[in-house]
Amino acid sequence: MEELPIYNGQAIFYVFIGCLALAAAWLAGRASAQRPLAAFNQAVERWRRGDLQTRIKVLDPHTPVGQLSLAFNDMATKLSLREAERETVLRVLHEGEERLQIAQDVAGLGIWDWNHLTGEISWSVQMYRLVGLDPDTTDANLSLVWQQLIHPEDRLWMEQEVRRFSRTLDPLTAEYRILREDGSVRWLLMRGQSLPDADGKPVRTVIVNLDITSSKDSEVRERFLLSLSDKIRDLDRPDEILMTVAEVLGHHLGVTRVGYGDVDNATMVLSTLVDWHTDEAPDVFGRHPLKPMGPSFCSDLKSGRTVVFDDALSDPRAEGHYAAYAALDCIASISVPLVKEGQLRAALYIHSETPRRWSQAEIDLCRDVAERTWAAVERAKSDARRRLLINELNHRVKNTLATVQSIAAQSFKVGEPKTARDVFEARLFALSKTHDVLTRENWERVDLRDIAEEAVAPYRRDQVERFAIEGPALHVPPRIALPLAMALHELSTNAVKYGALSVDSGRVIIHWDLVDGWDEKGLILHWEEQGGPLVKTPTRKGFGSRLIERSLSRELSGRVTLDYRPTGLFCAISLPLPAAQATLSPSVHFA
Repeated sequence: MEELPIYNGQAIFYVFIGCLALAAAWLAGRASAQRPLAAFNQAVERWRRGDLQTRIKVLDPHTPVGQLSLAFNDMATKLSLREAERETVLRVLHEGEERLQIAQDVAGLGIWDWNHLTGEISWSVQMYRLVGLDPDTTDANLSLVWQQLIHPEDRLWMEQEVRRFSRTLDPLTAEYRILREDGSVRWLLMRGQSLPDADGKPVRTVIVNLDITSSKDSEVRERFLLSLSDKIRDLDRPDEILMTVAEVLGHHLGVTRVGYGDVDNATMVLSTLVDWHTDEAPDVFGRHPLKPMGPSFCSDLKSGRTVVFDDALSDPRAEGHYAAYAALDCIASISVPLVKEGQLRAALYIHSETPRRWSQAEIDLCRDVAERTWAAVERAKSDARRRLLINELNHRVKNTLATVQSIAAQSFKVGEPKTARDVFEARLFALSKTHDVLTRENWERVDLRDIAEEAVAPYRRDQVERFAIEGPALHVPPRIALPLAMALHELSTNAVKYGALSVDSGRVIIHWDLVDGWDEKGLILHWEEQGGPLVKTPTRKGFGSRLIERSLSRELSGRVTLDYRPTGLFCAISLPLPAAQATLSPSVHFA
């Protein structure tokens, strides 16, 4: 058996020390290699979390770890620059989208995007606003939604037009109407263009919708007003103008009733001048108090504000007054006041027997029509007054000259010059007083009571009731006023000389009334003398009698009866009044 080698202790010690040195060197090398790798791993992790500014500190670029760190830092720098560029591009795109959205909102543009391959349709936010829908609650089938929105009169041809997008690349332009959920009608202008695929077939369509309601309303309004102006241009009578306006506006708006009337600002009573209505609606021509329509209604009219009801029976402004609206079948209405010089003078009213949502264009149109109607009627009245004044002036000048000539010829037959002059002056004075009354009334119509008062004024006595003047309120035109005034003057003069006014106990009753007997209303006026001397029938007719008969019988187609009763002269004058207007309540006045 071989013997084991024998090592001495010194040798073993050196071997041990060498092993320790090797172990220490290995551990030191491993630690020095792990530190840069750990730093590298930490940098990568931060970079993964989005910190693109992370960099690795390079201790020795010549080592493999150092070179790897340099490569990482270079890559991180390039990625950081690219990310900055990407953020810039995204910001620009976002700003562009915002500007596009603002432009769509301002212009009222609604955009479609239609994918023909998938059939998918998407709408812009403005498109939803355009048609009055909420994007969050609207059905996902936008094609069906759009079809349901189209006005029934436009639906068929619009559906046919839109189908062309899937077959042709030709652009499409169309104007059509939609009915929104609130009942309003909107006009849209559609412009569409299909985009081709590689084979030139439509694969996608972009459609732009523009709200053109305001311009369409303006076109309709201007066209209507132009047509209305043409219809009333040659009309010179206010009633013809009003009826034409009411009928044309009623058919245009498709309403139940259109009327126009004068309004008393103090009493708030409307006097209907025209009342156009459908055949089924009742006639409401006459005087109508406006206070039963409610205080809000009257206040707004007096303030010049147009009163609009979409449904009066559910409107709180009409609360407590619903019966008045129901009685007139004006469930929906537009009432346009015409306030002139601070006073409510007239009103135009439009009624619908069913609830209706009035558009702003319809309200504006009614305001415009009301102002134009007022102007046309006032112009017609002014022209009529001017024509009447000119005709009456010409006629009266001729008649006055003839009357003066006749008065002079008859008056100066009297033997004494002073007596002749007095008679002549009295008759001219009576003529001038009647002219004064007509001048106060602008030569339009004069109250018959004023004529009688002026005729008997020179013969009144203080504290003695010598005249009883009674009859309904009545206004007569100048061509009737002047002959009546002259007749009353002659009767008064005759009564002073020979009849009831020649004694203190005598008195005269002047009475008139309206009767039927001509094609239209007629006037009967009675002059009755009482308490005077015994009357005898004259042997010849004087100038006064001939003047009365000539002016009233010949000029006015009237009848004059002179009855010389023993108790006093009785004169009956009857003549036609084509334009008479009288109240029903008679009045009595003693002078």
